[in-house]
Amino acid sequence: MIHSRIEPVVDSQLPREQAGFRRGRSTVDQVTLLSQDIEDSFQDNEKAGVVYLDLTAAYDTVWHRGLHLKLLRTIPDRHMVKFIMEMLTNRSFVLQTSNGQRSRLRRLRNGVQQGSVLSLMLFNIYVHDLPDTTSRKYGYADDLAIMLRRPTGKAMEDGLNDDLGTLVAYFQRWRLQLNIGKTVAAAYHLSTREARRELELRVNNKRLEVKQAPKYLGVRLDRTLSFKQHLEEVKAKVTSRVALIRRLAGTTWGACAKTLRISTQALVFSAAEYCAPAWSRSPHAKVIEFGYGNDNESLIIKGFSELDLTVKLGSADGI
Repeated sequence: MIHSRIEPVVDSQLPREQAGFRRGRSTVDQVTLLSQDIEDSFQDNEKAGVVYLDLTAAYDTVWHRGLHLKLLRTIPDRHMVKFIMEMLTNRSFVLQTSNGQRSRLRRLRNGVQQGSVLSLMLFNIYVHDLPDTTSRKYGYADDLAIMLRRPTGKAMEDGLNDDLGTLVAYFQRWRLQLNIGKTVAAAYHLSTREARRELELRVNNKRLEVKQAPKYLGVRLDRTLSFKQHLEEVKAKVTSRVALIRRLAGTTWGACAKTLRISTQALVFSAAEYCAPAWSRSPHAKVIEFGYGNDNESLIIKGFSELDLTVKLGSADGI
């Protein structure tokens, strides 16, 4: 009920780069936007550097006093803000071991409630005032990436280091913890001579790990955006799921046609077509082929270890 009341007010104040759990925004939008911006840098003969930031226990480290201040700045109703803070601050827990020992009552001084639909919006409010950076930001809840494109690798590294310093200062001010060990960087360009060159990026005098094909929101992005590694992983995943569906459709025992159709769409099709707008133009996309039958109601999925699967989309008549 609270979420429904404050969503129109809050959503209009959230930045465009934050897509997490907002109407009309999805992970597919963010991955497609990032990959398109990287491809644009290829067209302009530039090099793009991306840093994928990882926050340690982001939802559990939200500072209540800081959140209270940002709620007052965002929601023009002090009574609603007070009601929300009463829900967050009046929480405690007890630890009990398997042999019956119990700890004393401890009060939670930070964090938002896990599993609550309101917590997602509260976190978006908490990080909605990220500082301006030269790099472009791509946020989905606590998954944040920054991208900077420059003609040379040195200029790109200098710009990213400056932006990392700005973001780290913001995280420290609002008591968010950047996990340097899991924060990774990657360079995207078409220069073969610099294929093995690693970015020199540091946070608190610690060098960030550089990966050739890091994963962002479930999609592996390699240096040239060929998506070869990602599509090979998708092929392996879908092949195992197709085998499972074939077991369900056995001649001696099998589920009904409606169950098979729903299972195939949920298990196979959803995994195979995830973020297709980003990788569909890849030359390696042939390992995953989609097509429609002559009746325009049958979806034909091919390319998984020579296994073909036909799904009736229009009805539950058969598979």
